[in-house]
Amino acid sequence: MRLAVLDLVGTTIVDGGLVLDAVRRGLVSVGVPVVGPRFPALQRQARATTDRPVLRVFADLLDGDLRRARLAADAYEAHLRDAAAQGRVRQVPGAGAAIAALREAGTTVALAGGLRAETRDVLVARAGLAADLLFAPADVGGRGWPEPDLVLAAAKAADAEPADCVVVADSTAGMAAAARAGAGLALGVQSGAHTPARLRAAGAHDVLESVVELPARLGLPQPPAARRRGAGPDGQLVSSDSLTAGGVIP
Repeated sequence: MRLAVLDLVGTTIVDGGLVLDAVRRGLVSVGVPVVGPRFPALQRQARATTDRPVLRVFADLLDGDLRRARLAADAYEAHLRDAAAQGRVRQVPGAGAAIAALREAGTTVALAGGLRAETRDVLVARAGLAADLLFAPADVGGRGWPEPDLVLAAAKAADAEPADCVVVADSTAGMAAAARAGAGLALGVQSGAHTPARLRAAGAHDVLESVVELPARLGLPQPPAARRRGAGPDGQLVSSDSLTAGGVIP
């Protein structure tokens, strides 16, 4: 594969409840209570859609009210930047080593997600990740996952065909984007939003425990961080972060 397009929070950056906590902050900023009978339904809806562009998520949660959605999106992204400043943002264990292994093998690595470029850059820097290309929905007319535009833009920038691209994401929307773009390989990971069954149903060719397994899946040398983590009784790599990713911070 000439190009790897990797998702952000939940795939290369630990979620650990960070995203849903930011959703709560966004809702509170526009007067939506995060306690009471309505909130569990809102939380389920948010969990199902947080892999999409942030403004679209809040527009859906707020019944199409774009004015309030923009205010909520501002609060959401500010919360993530604050979390980074407080040291609450970190890479999925071994993600940096996996990215380095891909780049050393000649694979261009692009990081993409539903955040604004400013917030994306803060999170990527705080997580200590290095990539060849960075993309945000604003770079492709606001069309993030599940649209194919992020993948297609990365392929164009890397001078690669979509068929020579692997897309790795923790969400069904990421898998749908890979399929719509004609990516050669779509791999889900279990470290974030959605279950292996949902990822496969959305088009994943395979599901990895973590992005750290990607080099080996592509036939490249396994990064040292993956070897240090060791394997569980079933032969799969085990990470304590993968057990808690996707939860909600109280």
